[in-house]
This record gives sequence, C-alpha cells and structure tokens, in this order.
Amino acid sequence: MEITVSPQGQEARIEVFGSIDERGAEEMKRRFLELDLPAIKEVVFDFRGVTFIGSAGIGKLLLLYKNVAAQGGKVRIDNMSKDIYTMFKVVKLDKIFSISPAK
Repeated sequence: MEITVSPQGQEARIEVFGSIDERGAEEMKRRFLELDLPAIKEVVFDFRGVTFIGSAGIGKLLLLYKNVAAQGGKVRIDNMSKDIYTMFKVVKLDKIFSISPAK
C-alpha cells in the first residue's frame, strides 16, 4: 500500500493506493499522527487506488474521524470503488463519512 499525505492549510488530502490490510492500516495511523489535527477542518481521502479495506483499516478511519470531529472537522472519502462503497453503505459508514463513489 502507498499513501500520500498533503496538508494544505485547513485541509489534508490523503491519497491511498493498494490494499488497506492490517499492515496498511498501521501505516495509515502513523501518517495520521503526523498531521496537525487541531489545525485541520477537513480530511479528504482519495480512494481511487484502493482495492480492499479490512476491518483494521475501517477502525483507523474511525479513529481519525473521532479525532477530527472532536476539533469540529469532518472527513470525506472520494472516488470509492463500487464494491467498497456498497460495503460502507451496508455497515452504515455513510452516516459517519461523506462518501462519493468513483465516476
């Protein structure tokens, strides 16, 4: 898995490529901790390159959401594959995250 984090003022853009398995989830968490979360109002994930996300990856997304929301911010996930989008809707994660499927 590859991850690119680009903080831009009050927004952080995170591009993820590959499979977010247990190891990938730990890498995501490590990269989240590098962000200045109190200064961030919105985190935007680009999931264009994500082929799989497991429970560990979802757990890390929820942890980030909790930390960002505590500061009054929000988390958005763009370009999610149809299969991952469907899974997020089934487990009601679309109620927590703003999600848009890939076009």
